[in-house]
Amino acid sequence: MKSLRLVCTAFVAGVAGCSLPMIGSNSSVATPTVHAMATDITIAAPPVVQVRGYWRSSVVSVVAWDVDDADFGLRTSVTRTGKLVGGLRSGDHSLYLTPFLVRSMGGFAHAAIMPEELLLLGTGRRSDPYSCFYGKNCSPMVTVGVRVPDSLLRANRDSLVVTFFPREMDPWTITLRRELIDAYLQKVDSVVAEMKKTGTT
Repeated sequence: MKSLRLVCTAFVAGVAGCSLPMIGSNSSVATPTVHAMATDITIAAPPVVQVRGYWRSSVVSVVAWDVDDADFGLRTSVTRTGKLVGGLRSGDHSLYLTPFLVRSMGGFAHAAIMPEELLLLGTGRRSDPYSCFYGKNCSPMVTVGVRVPDSLLRANRDSLVVTFFPREMDPWTITLRRELIDAYLQKVDSVVAEMKKTGTT
C-alpha cells in the first residue's frame, strides 16, 4: 500500500500582504487566515495480472494477485478456442492460496460464500514451475485452492469474501478486492476474445 500526502495550500490575492482591498471610504473586510491543509490518502497499488502462454501449450493462463500479497489470488486457463478451464471444470476460476497460508490459518475442510452458504469445491495441490518466469513479480510455486464459478465473480459488485471452515478451529476468511477481480476479469476477457479470434483446435 502506498500513502500519498497531498498538500493543498490556498492563497488569497490582494494588496498589503494578502489583505483585501478597501471597499467604500471607511469600510474594510477582515483578511481571512488561510492555513495549509494536509490530507493522507491511502491508494492501493494496482494488482499484478500476468498472461502466461507457453510454447505448444493447449492453454493460456491468467494469474492475478495484489502486489503486496501473493499468498492468494485468482487464476484460470483459457483454451486455444476461448474456453475457461481454470478450475478443473469448464467456466471456473481458481482462488489459489499457498499451503503455508492455509496451514497457518488452521487449514480447511471446505469453503463457502456466506451467508448464501454456496459451497466451493477444492482444486487440490498444484505446482507452477513458471511462477517467476514473467517479470520480477512472482506467484507461488505451489498452491491449493477452491473453484469459483465465473458467474459468481461477475455478479458480485463488491469485494468477495470466501469463508474457510477447518475441521476443528474457527472459520477464517479471504477477501478478494473488487479492484483485483475487475482487473483479472478484464484480462481474462481479452484473452478469451483473442483466442476465439486466432485460436486453433
